[in-house]
Amino acid sequence: MEINWLILSAIVVGVALLVYFLIRQNKIDRKKIEEELNYSEESEEVEINNDLNL
Repeated sequence: MEINWLILSAIVVGVALLVYFLIRQNKIDRKKIEEELNYSEESEEVEINNDLNL
């Protein structure tokens, strides 16, 4: 039984494309999550302790 190089190469190329897609998607998702976690709405909160002698 001989190795079918066409099928083997198609599988290797498919796996390489899948890995590339997953890495790219992971970077995009990481950026989105970092932006969501770093987002803070400007609020009108006032600092309670305004003592300058600290």
